[in-house]
Amino acid sequence: MKNLFSNQAKRFLVYFLSALLLFQTTSCRYFSVGYANAPTDIPTIFEIGKVYKKFIVHSDNNEVFITDIELDSIALSGTIQNIDKPVYYDEFRSSRYKKFEKDIVHEVHIYLRNYTILLPGQTQIPVEDIKEIRIIEQNTGKTVASYVLGTLGILAGTYVLLIIIILLTKSSCPYVYVNDGESFVFEGETFGGAILQNLERDDYMPLPSIRAVDGTYRLRITNELKEKQYTDVASLMVINHQKSEKVLLDKYGQPYLITAEQPPENVYSLSGTDVKNTLSSRDRDVFLFNETDFDENAVVMKFERPGNVQTGKLVFTAKNSLWLDYLYGCFNEKFGSRYNPWVDKHKKDSHEERLQKVVENGFPLSVYLKTDAGWKLVDYLHTVGPLADREFVVPVDLSAVTGKEIELKLSTGFMYWELDHVAMDFTENEALNMTEIKPLMAVNNDGEIVTDLLAENDRIYLEQTSVGEVAEVRFLEVPIPEGMSQTVFLHSRGYYELIRDYEGFPQITELNKFKKAGYFMQFSREEYLKFLQKEEPSLASDNPANNN
Repeated sequence: MKNLFSNQAKRFLVYFLSALLLFQTTSCRYFSVGYANAPTDIPTIFEIGKVYKKFIVHSDNNEVFITDIELDSIALSGTIQNIDKPVYYDEFRSSRYKKFEKDIVHEVHIYLRNYTILLPGQTQIPVEDIKEIRIIEQNTGKTVASYVLGTLGILAGTYVLLIIIILLTKSSCPYVYVNDGESFVFEGETFGGAILQNLERDDYMPLPSIRAVDGTYRLRITNELKEKQYTDVASLMVINHQKSEKVLLDKYGQPYLITAEQPPENVYSLSGTDVKNTLSSRDRDVFLFNETDFDENAVVMKFERPGNVQTGKLVFTAKNSLWLDYLYGCFNEKFGSRYNPWVDKHKKDSHEERLQKVVENGFPLSVYLKTDAGWKLVDYLHTVGPLADREFVVPVDLSAVTGKEIELKLSTGFMYWELDHVAMDFTENEALNMTEIKPLMAVNNDGEIVTDLLAENDRIYLEQTSVGEVAEVRFLEVPIPEGMSQTVFLHSRGYYELIRDYEGFPQITELNKFKKAGYFMQFSREEYLKFLQKEEPSLASDNPANNN
């Protein structure tokens, strides 16, 4: 029973940690409930004041109530009151509660980073000053925690503690929203991982939700995190095609027609686990690349080769994990007050030097083909962020493979990516008529016209250097012929820089470990194992099977 529960606990902890990190985003009304496939009546973190009843603010050893609470990406506001009712939760108590303690459910505990004097009356607490928020939910199996995370078994008379880390330190990239004909909806993140100018790159993001409104396509590029964003190009790539066809762009912006997706004959992880069913459909049942015996994780898939075709198109759906965001923040924090000087130093590196570091640490998702001479790198995909799935296509030259079996491998660092679906299209690619549309108009949130900044690859950037900055960009509509379908992509180019103000001395011994090529993958696995060892005993103690 212990081993069985351990496996359950591991899966629970993966989603638990992902859920915690998911709430770091400052615009989660678009992602938290939708991504988790949760019931629509479950609130987002920014709606907690509408649902929960009792809020307690912890400043060092002092506690106060806060009422009329509101939370946005800048501050938490409300009315401070002295404690005049029982508070049942504390971090050392058992997760079981007695009947007279039933009010523990829906307690919300807000912990501040530093000691702050909180006097009765109106107050505003900057989000940066909040260390974490702990929400107490009844463990019914239908609450946020158990719905999102999966169930280890419903324990009568227990509660779920959902800890939400509220930091504007998500290491992400510009957010893109598109008008779907009714409103602006979140579509994804662009040029992920381009965290310095020497990593600036092109990105081709599918925009499946976009619809023309009054003759124009409309999208917004936003800065919602503690970073400076620099966008050089924003244009649309538009393709009209048959309704039965699908079009994808590869990482270089080349279009590929997908007409006959063929599932793999089998798919195995490095440990030999059969994950074919997991990757058989686009359903967010994902492979997490988190087998703890390996720093670098992979899936190996085999396809039946039709005839003697010489080319194929690997199609898959994936995104980055929230764990990778968290992990990169842990790494940055080790620099303490030397973080910004370290960044300034590496701004002088060449593009090739920085890209080599990215690749050797396993951040991309790499595609390999097995040939008679062994595994051969086909290409790798840059990070795309953790908030939206993206569908990829990678063309594969099969001329170096003999026989009827095509074997491919997708490889990355420990728990960096989440893979949802894989398939192969062996049909010959057809020429497609793709139209590139430059911006008709672009306006920033100060009302300034910034169209020219996004029109050309000229290193004259749309600069969004503060949280809350938005640019709306409009493009002329491309008509859709009757009986046809249309696919639209955003071609963007740019980079971003994180804004961090860490304190303290750098952890030199720890940082020196990262000089070893690929150490970040080892760091990821070791940090995950530490988390697992820390949390699994407490989960096991509440497992009713252990009481038999």
